[in-house]
Amino acid sequence: MPAAPSDRRRVKEDSESQPAEGATSATFRRLPAWLALAVPATAFALAVFHLYTGAFGALPNIQQRAPHVGLCLILALLLFSPGRRLDGSRIALAVDALLMAAVLITCGWVVLEYDRIMSIGFFPTGLDTWLGVALTLVLLEVTRRVVGWLFPLLAVAFIVYAYFGPLFPGAWAHRGLSLELISEVLYSTDRGIWGLVTGVSATVIAMFVIFGGILLKTGGGQTFMDLALFLSGRFTGGGAKVATVASSLFGTVSGSAAANVATTGTFTITMMRRLGYRRSFAGAVEAVASSGGQIMPPIMGAGAFIMAELLGVPYMEVALAALIPAVLYFTSCFAAIHFESRRRGYGTVDKSDVPSPRSFLHWRRSLPVFGPLTLLISLLVMGYTPATGAFWATVALMMAYLAVGTEETFTGRLRMLLDGLILAGRGLVVVAILIACSQIILAMIAGTGVGVKFSALIISFGQDHLLLSLMLAMGIAMVLGMGLPTSAAYILAAAVVAPALVRLDLLPMQAHLFVFYYAILSGITPPLCATVFIAAAMAEANWLKTALLALRLALAAFIVPFLLVYHPELILVGTPIDIATAAVTGFVGTIALAASTIGWLVRPAGWPLRFVLAGAAIALIWPGLESDVFGLLLLAGSFALQLLQERRRPSAAASSPKRLKETS
Repeated sequence: MPAAPSDRRRVKEDSESQPAEGATSATFRRLPAWLALAVPATAFALAVFHLYTGAFGALPNIQQRAPHVGLCLILALLLFSPGRRLDGSRIALAVDALLMAAVLITCGWVVLEYDRIMSIGFFPTGLDTWLGVALTLVLLEVTRRVVGWLFPLLAVAFIVYAYFGPLFPGAWAHRGLSLELISEVLYSTDRGIWGLVTGVSATVIAMFVIFGGILLKTGGGQTFMDLALFLSGRFTGGGAKVATVASSLFGTVSGSAAANVATTGTFTITMMRRLGYRRSFAGAVEAVASSGGQIMPPIMGAGAFIMAELLGVPYMEVALAALIPAVLYFTSCFAAIHFESRRRGYGTVDKSDVPSPRSFLHWRRSLPVFGPLTLLISLLVMGYTPATGAFWATVALMMAYLAVGTEETFTGRLRMLLDGLILAGRGLVVVAILIACSQIILAMIAGTGVGVKFSALIISFGQDHLLLSLMLAMGIAMVLGMGLPTSAAYILAAAVVAPALVRLDLLPMQAHLFVFYYAILSGITPPLCATVFIAAAMAEANWLKTALLALRLALAAFIVPFLLVYHPELILVGTPIDIATAAVTGFVGTIALAASTIGWLVRPAGWPLRFVLAGAAIALIWPGLESDVFGLLLLAGSFALQLLQERRRPSAAASSPKRLKETS
């Protein structure tokens, strides 16, 4: 029987400890006792619906997507209050009852009228139009409750632009769309709320969220944390490195920066503070590491599944293309954390907190975790669809846990699986609602042609200079993503920015990975940096200091998207030798840039040497054998110089890492 983890190290895996992605500004409501059971019941029904369609095949497009969105809207209305002042009032409950009735009617109508809506001669009636208006208003209100005003106001702005098109000046003017046409596109077609991206949410993303929810609830999160402690806790800056490794492992099944921070941060931030790390540093490390969890194969964030659908390629092709860039991202973060830990004198994790492999690799703990993950990866490699792979991995996980799970009784294991399904249902809510709201924006972009105009703007700004166009594309992608969860930020950037990059002769995979990275990094970029807000709150640190330190730690990671543009070999395009060369030079270049940013290589580096290290990084990143050799020579010279200085000044040992005493 595996040893149980101590309470001090236990990862909080209950549903309340994992806010849904992006729900940082939401107010969770207090339900009366007679209504409280509606939340787990609805979450369970949502998970069971997706397990059923996973087993017997997805329903036709709108018939699959409408129940998915409808159940998520009802669950969100149960979970999120309309506002702090109205929370618990009878007026709020009455309004929400009307909104739920509107959801049932509007979503049920398109399911029942599916054949008529999808017929060739379909023409919407007045009832269709007003039902579409009603659902759109409910969706905007629920989105406001979940993520605040920014995203629904953006959707409203695009609707206004679509309706008042002729009133806009110059090239931004268009013929305008009538209210009836807007409602028809959003509600009575599969190009609006029930569009392609909602289809991904209702099939692939739903199954992976269910798999991840059950895996974490049945002990997967604690196993990942123990593995991270064992791998990195004994080294310099061990507390911070544990956060990096744990977040990359946890991101394999969560794909959400917010959930990543909320789960791993409950332990890693507390541990770093106990070891004497600055509060802002602890929060920054967790924010940066958790953001990277979304780009770590084999299971990436929700945006990666959307990317595969938009590109029309198998998901494994996206995962393989993202593998080397993900390694570069975590290499840069790991290097920056190591250099900062050396500079600050942060020590290792106490030996008593480092678990023995015998505990977390015991077959009763490891089989229900690594067995289903191995099956999932194998099915994806064999060419099965992600939804199919996730379904059978979920089945294997439930069977393995029921057979050998660490809970002593069969009833206890069954209860844990039930809790995992409820956790998964709750985890689906925000992703599904954000994607449905994103579809409003995507439909208006397609209907007005504004995406083409943005593409022309990016291309004309660059004036045939790729670097200038890339910098503008980066800026637009990050501005669009500020304050938004990654999936929503990527959808917007993919619609507005990616087409312009493809017109600049980038491969579609390069273009979409470029905007996907910056959609992720916008979460740690002030002033609207949701991931940092969560981490700073958990660390009880000033959010601005935390954000600035996060930018410093992740500065080298900001270069990775440019690397994969100038080195397509990093997304596995080219010969094996070219791919290996690009990977090695990119690996060394990101370490050099991290050393330059932090000001430490072997010992403290002054500004002249930091500029030399930055030059070495740029030379290594720049394509060409000559620049690679020059960069390696600069880095080798800098390293040799610092080694020589270190040997001449033995007193510098005072700056070496030391184990810090635990503080309360």
